[in-house]
Amino acid sequence: MGGPKKEENPPGGGPTSLFILTEDNPIRKYTRFIIEWPPFEYAVLLTIIANCVVLALEEHLPGGDKTVLAQKLEKTEAYFLCIFCVEASLKILALGLVLHKHSYLRNIWNIMDFFVVVTGAMTIFAEANIDVDLRMLRSFRVLRPLKLVSRIPSLQVVLKSIIKAMAPLLQIGLLVLFAIVIFAIIGLEFYSGALHKTCYSLEDPNKLVKEGESETPCNTDNILEKAAGSFVCNNTTSMCLEKWEGPNSGITSFDNIGFAMLTVFQCITMEGWTAILYWTNDALGSGWNWIYFVPLIVIGSFFMLNLVLGVLSGEFAKEREKVENRQEFLKLRRQQQLERELNGYVEWICKAEEVILAEERTTEEEKMHIMEARRRNAAKRKKLKSLGKSKSTDTEEEEAEEDYGDDGYLKTRSKPQGSCTGFWRAEKRFRFWIRHTVKTQWFYWFVIVLVFLNTVCVAVEHYGQPSFLTEFLYYAEFIFLGLFMSEMFIKMYALGPRIYFESSFNRFDCVVISGSIFEVIWSEVKGGSFGLSVLRALRLLRIFKVTKYWSSLRNLVISLLNSMRSIISLLFLLFLFILIFALLGMQLFGGQFNLPGGTPETNFNTFPIALLTVFQILTGEDWNEVMYQGIISQGGAQKGMIYSIYFIVLVLFGNYTLLNVFLAIAVDNLANAQELTAAEEEQVEEDKEKQLQELEKEMEALQADGVHVENGDGAVAPSKSKGKKKEEEKKEEEEVTEGPKPMLPYSSMFILSPTNPIRRGAHWVVNLPYFDFFIMVVISMSSIALAAEDPVRENSRRNKILNYFDYAFTGVFTIEMLLKIVDLGVILHPGSYLREFWNIMDAVVVICAAVSFGFDMSGSSAGQNLSTIKSLRVLRVLRPLKTIKRVPKLKAVFDCVVNSLKNVVNILIVYILFQFIFSVIGVQLFNGKFFHCTDESKHTSAECQ
Repeated sequence: MGGPKKEENPPGGGPTSLFILTEDNPIRKYTRFIIEWPPFEYAVLLTIIANCVVLALEEHLPGGDKTVLAQKLEKTEAYFLCIFCVEASLKILALGLVLHKHSYLRNIWNIMDFFVVVTGAMTIFAEANIDVDLRMLRSFRVLRPLKLVSRIPSLQVVLKSIIKAMAPLLQIGLLVLFAIVIFAIIGLEFYSGALHKTCYSLEDPNKLVKEGESETPCNTDNILEKAAGSFVCNNTTSMCLEKWEGPNSGITSFDNIGFAMLTVFQCITMEGWTAILYWTNDALGSGWNWIYFVPLIVIGSFFMLNLVLGVLSGEFAKEREKVENRQEFLKLRRQQQLERELNGYVEWICKAEEVILAEERTTEEEKMHIMEARRRNAAKRKKLKSLGKSKSTDTEEEEAEEDYGDDGYLKTRSKPQGSCTGFWRAEKRFRFWIRHTVKTQWFYWFVIVLVFLNTVCVAVEHYGQPSFLTEFLYYAEFIFLGLFMSEMFIKMYALGPRIYFESSFNRFDCVVISGSIFEVIWSEVKGGSFGLSVLRALRLLRIFKVTKYWSSLRNLVISLLNSMRSIISLLFLLFLFILIFALLGMQLFGGQFNLPGGTPETNFNTFPIALLTVFQILTGEDWNEVMYQGIISQGGAQKGMIYSIYFIVLVLFGNYTLLNVFLAIAVDNLANAQELTAAEEEQVEEDKEKQLQELEKEMEALQADGVHVENGDGAVAPSKSKGKKKEEEKKEEEEVTEGPKPMLPYSSMFILSPTNPIRRGAHWVVNLPYFDFFIMVVISMSSIALAAEDPVRENSRRNKILNYFDYAFTGVFTIEMLLKIVDLGVILHPGSYLREFWNIMDAVVVICAAVSFGFDMSGSSAGQNLSTIKSLRVLRVLRPLKTIKRVPKLKAVFDCVVNSLKNVVNILIVYILFQFIFSVIGVQLFNGKFFHCTDESKHTSAECQ
């Protein structure tokens, strides 16, 4: 099998294939030619796609019955297998089997192909000769779509980065597994056998008594013996017996390590963990269960599973660094710089040319020569531009317009002098005037306002709207469409169609308007809406034109567009993944979901429903319910537990790996966008410094000429801007390290000067080393008192006592506030009390508490009636936040969160826009459709009422 080299140069100058065929054997030469021949590749691809279609067309019926179509399709299996066998044997002949480099089984994709072919052959052989259940073997056929991956290079890149991340992912997997095992063992100790008691009827001891819709674990049927917070059976109708299989047909339990691990895994995915918590509460009492479940969620879910995202984004960052090392990012930056410089240079030349053209003594020939040179220059700039396509659409448009101007000028110059010359000139002037109008700020804002009004009109549509609104919206539709069409045609006329369509934004505009026209015609002819008019809400994306002035949002949009390729290949990979698992689900569970309550919505009987079921499991929504149905359909907790592996693998690989790759790409984009923004800001700083240096040189030149210039900061200016930041940083450090703060050199409240003894006393108290510690203790006590209040009985004795404590706490906080105001002043000068966010929050809490106490003590009816005053006291709950300011590490984390909000706002804008678009589409498609009548004899909503 696959020979190693027997001699230095075997006949053929390379390893033999299968010990028989040398390199120059004609059979081997022909097979190599065939497998490298493009039509052969395409034929195999088409076969794989056809095989996928055949697998998808299968329909599974209960009891293993088959439709006529399914029986016909089964016969095709042999033909597909035959084609794949031929492909595999050709490759083995051409490449050799396994023993030398580059042979067939040295490639992971070929190993998978080989495995699928062998299992396929085994099933066909076994079906003919032995009577066994071959579902598992047959299900390997569904791996065939994966052969597509080996044929598409961009997919391999995404898959390779996922495979590279596998090593650290496996380490995290082991860590998660370790945590699951530990929690499962603890669960075994606590809850083994605890969920088997439930209420049985006194009349028939085998009949379960339901609590609400389902059975509930019970603690006892004797109220005197019950544990706090547990469920007690009603002893007049039922008794608590330990012979129930358990919740979810006995699947959810801690009876052995397997069940316990599955239950813990389900809790970690945060799907249905509350139900398990409440069942254990019902069975054992609610006193201590939270001690098990809260750490389980915090450690398992918040921490461990988020490590997966960390690893994936880390791998992506590494890949990106490699790309950057290949000078990709630097090239883009250098190109942007080059372009800026070139633009400046070209503008300067253009101005000079304008002056020359305007001069009367310039001959026609010279003018033609200048225009020709301009056009060549424009062509060069276009080439440069096509190299780096990361631009906001607006700049594209403007640059295109500039190019156009030169072309146009040349064309009119070269027009034959005839009777129409005057008309052409007038048309040219008119077009120039229109172009300038289109580029003005007011025209741009006029379009934005139109888009906004159109969006409002689309959004006010609702179910049961008055007829006048329907009529108004109907006519408004045509008006807006007319306005947008005229805007498109005006632009097209002003710029010329070629340049109009060069801007990607204009192309998008044109598609949206064409879609709207089609929809209006469709709804006139056929009636009913496609929901396409909502695409005009997508015209809100025009607001992205504002990004021309909002650099961080612009860079976010640019980097999102740049990452579209990796996102699209990832989407294809995700689709392949869903496809394979849907087909596998059909092989394992097709026609099996016949439960007592009928077949559930989520099943694997047909291909479209299976796709939707797998997609639902991927999103993590109710995946545990589908798993319970799958296990019950295969024989319940006794026989079917092995099938839970399908669902676990699906959740782990789909939800936590593939979907987190999307997140990793998004994180990567943000980093990219931030770097671009930072680079732009640096550029602005550099430009400023250059200007200052130039100014400085001019000053020196003037001084050298004997002109005396008074300018103190000319020489130091460039170093100042750099020095400022460092100084600020130093100041901050000093603030942290130094002991007592100096008093502010301003008068406090216009009365107390820095030397005033009262103010100095207040300053001394506030800066005492134990003052902050004392306030922290009071805040902690106040928080404990708030937690101890009884929210149900407002006038209970406990609340009255705590109220007096509250007076004391409020008094302390009021004194703290007054001392600080005396020391720092109220608001007018830098460093005063209300210039800091935390102090404002303190003041609001203290003032509101004082006002509510004032009303309480006066006992006036106004105070009792004003629920507003009561709600003022609610603000006391903000007191624990005062600790953030006093703990430096907490403050650092908080500041980090606040700083990241800036980026969140950009993303939120894009997100809200998409939400808005989909909600408007939802209203247009489904308004008034979700009604149903409890009386089946009624057919319309009017009758039902």
